[in-house]
Amino acid sequence: MDKIYFEKSYLENVQVEIGNMDYGMDIDGILGFDFISNSNLVIDTRKMMVYGNNEGDLK
Repeated sequence: MDKIYFEKSYLENVQVEIGNMDYGMDIDGILGFDFISNSNLVIDTRKMMVYGNNEGDLK
C-alpha cells in the first residue's frame, strides 16, 4: 500500500494483507505490531483508544 494515514501522520510503502476474517465479533481490521511500533502509536487499553505520538517517526 502506498500510504496509511493515522490522524495527520502517515507511513509509506506499508505491506498489508487482505482476507476474510471471522473472529466472532465485528472488527474493521487488525493493526500489527510492526505498524504500531513503527508508527509510535500509544494504546490506552482502559479507554480502548489509539493515539498518535507527535514525537514519533511518522511524517
